[in-house]
Amino acid sequence: MPETLNSLWEPPFPFPKGAAGLPQKGILAATPGLVASLKASAPEPLGKLCSIFMLGGTAIFGGRDFFLAGPVLGSAMAVMALEVLIGGGAGRILFAGFAGSLSEGLAIGDLFQPDNALSSEGTSQHYPAELAPDPGLYGTLREKAGAAGCFRPGTVWSTDGPLRETKELRDSSVKAGAIAVEMEVSALFAAARFRGAALAALLLITDSFGKDGWVEGFGGKPYQEGLGSLATLAWDTIGAS
Repeated sequence: MPETLNSLWEPPFPFPKGAAGLPQKGILAATPGLVASLKASAPEPLGKLCSIFMLGGTAIFGGRDFFLAGPVLGSAMAVMALEVLIGGGAGRILFAGFAGSLSEGLAIGDLFQPDNALSSEGTSQHYPAELAPDPGLYGTLREKAGAAGCFRPGTVWSTDGPLRETKELRDSSVKAGAIAVEMEVSALFAAARFRGAALAALLLITDSFGKDGWVEGFGGKPYQEGLGSLATLAWDTIGAS
């Protein structure tokens, strides 16, 4: 069993055989829609290698040079998938996900590149490491996003309780510097650094939590355009890393 996985499991954690010998770099995506968009725009054909978990639709797709994995929801599921990817040989991973805006400077359809994270989730405490992206991979993402005119850095707040995003929690997170909220990034930053893998994150703003309450943007024109832009930027970044 790969060393990245918990050796106390008895029987051992069911590491999927198809994950062994993965390409060294690829993308981990949060939602089925992101997986579909990224698979359709991949720079090479990606065939299904295996399911990551025994039940459910989370899978790894691979080609000669790249892999794509997902979907994953929440910090625990995302980090379990990340452990499998690293155990299979992945060393450079871009996480593609969704986020809600906490700032007037981030609109629905924008692409956001978090440069650090605040954690309200429970997974990162098991991986004592800095809640920040890999500097090298983040530098490539910054360069590609800047060239595309969509570089928007900042702090992301990751939470395990999306239905408990109260006004008080929002305000305290904004006061601490957060400009967006989602569920996976802080744990992925910590786990990747703990395991010695390079990881950065690219997030599509799909909704907002401002003074006027929740504004939902799924399915609209900015969302659809942002989805395509995310796929292009994600593959450009991981291809150049």
